[in-house]
Amino acid sequence: MDLQLIESKFKANRWRFTSSARQIVDALINQNVFISAYELEALLEEELNVTTVYRTLEKLQKLKLAHEFQGKWKWCENPKNEVESHHFLICERCDNAEEIFLDYKAGIADQLAREKNFILTKVHLGFLGICKSCHGKK
Repeated sequence: MDLQLIESKFKANRWRFTSSARQIVDALINQNVFISAYELEALLEEELNVTTVYRTLEKLQKLKLAHEFQGKWKWCENPKNEVESHHFLICERCDNAEEIFLDYKAGIADQLAREKNFILTKVHLGFLGICKSCHGKK
């Protein structure tokens, strides 16, 4: 991802794209697993307050550049995807997380509206299993 593009998105929201934010983005981009703010903080060479890490992650999520799932974060694999529903294949052995795109929200939304009078706005699911790289490993 182009850091200048990220910086311009920050500026458009009147946020500063600090050197700390840059380090957090670099570290997050290089992960293929969901990672907690504390784990991310530990990866960074510079002493950062975990609050700074959380605030940066929340900004990245608002910009649709990062995803949060069960208290952990991952860089968005397709930032041009504007849909509100995100789904992930998460390997229980290696923790690899892959963003996938499934088109079933309308069917679920219709059923929830009919049966529960519930208006669905977004879906955020993780499918746990064993990835193709780990199939043969013990």
